[in-house]
This record gives sequence, structure tokens and C-alpha cells, in this order.
Amino acid sequence: MIFCFGDSHAGKFGADKRFTLCGPPAPTAYGLANEKNKSESLFLLRQMLHEVEQNDIILFSLGEIDCRVHVFRQHVLTGKSYAEVCSDIIARYGRILLAVRNDNPCEIAVLDVPPAVKQGNEYEYDFYGSRNERASIAKEFNSQLETFCKENEVCFVKLHPRISDEWGWLKEEYAVDDVHVSSEVVPFVVQELQKCFPDI
Repeated sequence: MIFCFGDSHAGKFGADKRFTLCGPPAPTAYGLANEKNKSESLFLLRQMLHEVEQNDIILFSLGEIDCRVHVFRQHVLTGKSYAEVCSDIIARYGRILLAVRNDNPCEIAVLDVPPAVKQGNEYEYDFYGSRNERASIAKEFNSQLETFCKENEVCFVKLHPRISDEWGWLKEEYAVDDVHVSSEVVPFVVQELQKCFPDI
């Protein structure tokens, strides 16, 4: 069984019977470590872990909201670089990832964040990066996340290079709307998972 714990971007796995979707509508990588998070993501993760059995895989799909909204905002408010803000997020996210792996009889894998999408500042955030700025943030986040996974022997599912154009934007053929990636990418994800877990 592959449990996919993530934000709305995990929805692309819903039609594939190998995946079971879990998680609140809009959790963030940063907020996963917060006991009092409004999305209750840590509570829901712990609930899901009661269902996990030996040799199951948990695929974590978090970070898109962080990269689209929060990294740029924190960059403006604190003066920290994109790299510094991403590092803070991945440190918190990583602690939960390793705790899940070390304390449960399952395997884990981590999906990178998708390329920058079309969605503009529809929710009227006080600070919201341009699409090029968001593309730079996603690349930085994925680079750091991949390094974390390699250093900790966590399966890293690298999808971004397959579905992004030369600007780091999501290719139109993989977009289902202005913010989400279509289910057409699921075979790519399965191929990447099979590099780590050949029997799935």
C-alpha cells in the first residue's frame, strides 16, 4: 500500500488504486511540525500511522504552498534569502519525516514540489512573488530537499525536471488548472518510486 500524505497536489494520485490519499486540504511542510497547526496536519498524520503496516510506503507531498506563498513572504518580512527560508522549512519538515521512518514499520518517500504555476495573487496576500520568483524558490527548495533525502537515505521522487519548461514553469500539458498538476504525471512518479522500491 502507498499512502500519499499531502496537500491538494496529492489529489492526482486518487484514480490510481495503488495509492491511498490522506491529509487535510492545505497542509504545509513548515506547519507539519506544529502541534497547534490550524490544518491539524500532524494530528491527521498520526491518525494515518495507525493504519500503516509492515512494508507500506508513505509518500509525502508537501511544500508547494510553502513555495508558492510563504517563502517569498518570509523573504520580504525578514530579509532572509530564499535559501535561508527554505532551509528553515526543510529542517522542520525533515524532523517529522525521520521520526515517521524511525518510529514506524514503514518506508517513506518524498515528492519534490511542482514547477511554478500560473496562479496569481488571487487571495490578495500582502506579499506574493512573480512566477519567475516562485520558480526560483521551487528550484531552491527542491535542491535542498533532495540533499536532505540523500544525506538521510530517504527516497526522493524527482518529478520537477520532467514537467517544467526552461523557465521552471509547469508545462501546459501537465496543468489541470492554474495551480494543480494533472494525473498524467503519476506514471513518472511510479517510475521514480520503483527505483527505491522495485516491488510496487
